[in-house]
Amino acid sequence: MSVEIQVCPPDRFRELLRLSGVAFSENVPEDLMDRVERVAEKERFFTALDGDRMVATSGVFTMRLRVPGGELPAGGVTWVSVLPSHRRRGLMRGMMRLMIDDCRSRGEPIAILWAAEGAIYQRFGFGLATFSLNLEAESLSVGFAREWEAEGACRLIAAGEGLDLVTPVYEAARVQRVGFLARTPDWWLGILPLAEKDSTGGEAKRLVVYETEDGPEAYAVYKTKVEWNVRGPSGVLRVEEAIGATARGTREIWRFLLNVDLMRTLKTSRLPADHALFHLAAEPRRLGTSVGDGLWLRIVDVAAALEGRTYGMDGAAGGRLTFELRDEYCPRNAGRWTVDVEAGRAHVTRSDGPADIALDAADLGAMFLGGVGATVLALTGRVVELRAGSLALADRLFQTGLLPWCPQEF
Repeated sequence: MSVEIQVCPPDRFRELLRLSGVAFSENVPEDLMDRVERVAEKERFFTALDGDRMVATSGVFTMRLRVPGGELPAGGVTWVSVLPSHRRRGLMRGMMRLMIDDCRSRGEPIAILWAAEGAIYQRFGFGLATFSLNLEAESLSVGFAREWEAEGACRLIAAGEGLDLVTPVYEAARVQRVGFLARTPDWWLGILPLAEKDSTGGEAKRLVVYETEDGPEAYAVYKTKVEWNVRGPSGVLRVEEAIGATARGTREIWRFLLNVDLMRTLKTSRLPADHALFHLAAEPRRLGTSVGDGLWLRIVDVAAALEGRTYGMDGAAGGRLTFELRDEYCPRNAGRWTVDVEAGRAHVTRSDGPADIALDAADLGAMFLGGVGATVLALTGRVVELRAGSLALADRLFQTGLLPWCPQEF
């Protein structure tokens, strides 16, 4: 019997979510499915049916992503899975075609995702746009490099409260760095603690807010797991999100997290590689860092995407760059494009003139947020310089001051 890819019937939406859990060898908790239903547009979720049986899943969240100089609508590709019994049949490719076309039809010039396996999505033109710094820190050994005087105070917030406190902090931080996603109250419900007890039996999430006389400046959402051994307490604190809107807020929220009683290890992920904690710490090696991939990005509409951001670290660069773009999965994007930048804004057109650099769709996606430069990609042979000085020009145009950071998986 042939397998048909189609929009998931609305009455089978939770079945789709449960099936994705099967493919990833995980159980999907009921409260997680509740949270997804609150933020999902069900007509953007797809399934493959073998007869009447679901064998593959995928979906797109409607999102807005902070980019240099503003924000753009983005399709957040998510819940992608294929049952082991139906792999190697082109189902992933077929679902991706529906999702990319759906993004384009809705005016979303970029698609974004977090990858279970990066090799899968590079085939479809997604480039590695942000990196994730992971910590497994020895809490008591990190210390602070200077004797910064403690200011303000940290306050634990009861479950179900705190939205009014964290929202202005997040929005202030979001203006400072590209890569942040816009959040509605429904998205916040999936991040903040809603109950005193965790439905899966684990430790419940906690919310702490750092405040001064100027108001909230930072917050963190975390879990603790108390453990003991023959030497005493050896608990683990896992930070799900820690955001500071000010330098002081960042410093004080991490001072709090590194000094929670009975905790000996602090674990977290999804921090930017240039996070201030490196420079706050007296013993950076005790942070136990590793770096992995973060957000992957695909250009869906070349002109709309490139005209939707500013250029130069100050957002006021100028210059002209022509590139030859290879895009086998979306051939409408392929060809030669010229980016004319004046006072930080670009006008993008098709071109028949000579190209300055050559690259493929995944490379352009990696460069788009400013976290990966053309020169770095050229060192691997992925980007090719066709006119001397063009790599330096591309770096100058696309670069941002701080590295892009997406603190939220989806």
